This record gives sequence, C-alpha cells and structure tokens, in this order.
Amino acid sequence: MTNFNHENDHSTRHETLLRDRFELLSAYIDGEVSAAERQQVEEWLSTDPSLQQLHRRLLHLQHAFETLPAPASQQSSQQIADAVFERVERSSRWKWLVGGFAAAATVAVAAISTLVPGEQSMIPQMAKERANDAPIASTKSETEPLLIALDKPLVDIPKAPVAPDAPRKNLPAEDTRSN
Repeated sequence: MTNFNHENDHSTRHETLLRDRFELLSAYIDGEVSAAERQQVEEWLSTDPSLQQLHRRLLHLQHAFETLPAPASQQSSQQIADAVFERVERSSRWKWLVGGFAAAATVAVAAISTLVPGEQSMIPQMAKERANDAPIASTKSETEPLLIALDKPLVDIPKAPVAPDAPRKNLPAEDTRSN
C-alpha cells in the first residue's frame, strides 16, 4: 500500500512538472518570460528532445493561427455601429414612453380617488368620534403631573414580628421589694 501511494505521488509530481514546463514553454514562445526563465527554457531545448518536439509543434500551431483568414464581414463596422446605436435609441424611447404612461395613469387614479366622496373613498381618513360614545372619565386633571411617593407605599406592608428581648442571665436581678 505504501508503494502505491509513493507511485501515485511520484506520478502527480511528474504531471505537475510537465504542466509547468509546458506553460513556461508557451510563455517563452509568446515572449512573456524573464531573462532567467528564458535561459532555463533554452537550456531545456538544447538537452531535451521531447521538449524540442513540443516546441516545434507549438510554433507550427502559432503560425497556423496567425495565417488563418478572418471571416469577411457582410457589413462594414460603421453599419454595425449605426445599427447598435439605433437599437439603443429605440429602446430608450420605448422606456420613456412606458414610464410616461405609467406616471399619467398614477396621476389619473389619484385625481379620481380624491373626487369620489363617500365611505368607499380611497383617501386615508382619520378616525371620527361617534356621538353616542361617552368620553372616558378621568379622576385627575389631564395637566396634573404623575407623582410617585417613594416613602409612602400605596399598600400597607406588614412588619415582621420581632422576638421579645431575652432575659439577661448574667446580670443580678433587681430587687423589686420596697425597703
């Protein structure tokens, strides 16, 4: 089992090394490496035949992409730009038109709801006092502030019973007889 893990670890490291070399070679072909990296890649190319073959294949692929003909456009770039701006402008006009109709509809509904009287009116109304409702009686005047007496509780609090004094044993008893 240890041998399997060792082989798997070695295989993973080898794949990582190959991927790193491929990325560095690709950057070398694109001219995106530092001087030290360029020197390293050139050393690999002088000693490693498989890297030389990969280098040739990547150069061939790069050349093929560069010489690939671009598809001819049926419209000029100016015609495409004009069509895009026309569509944006049309979309903008449509949004303004819809927004204007929505605002006009809101104003119309508000105007109609203020003109329609009655219980079903959509205007918010304040609550009204009914004539048969009696006002709530108050024992204190409404302007008198609330007073709280901290030294006089509202309810009498019973005091805890106190034990009578115990007779003193150490003191001589007083003679209550008259002489």
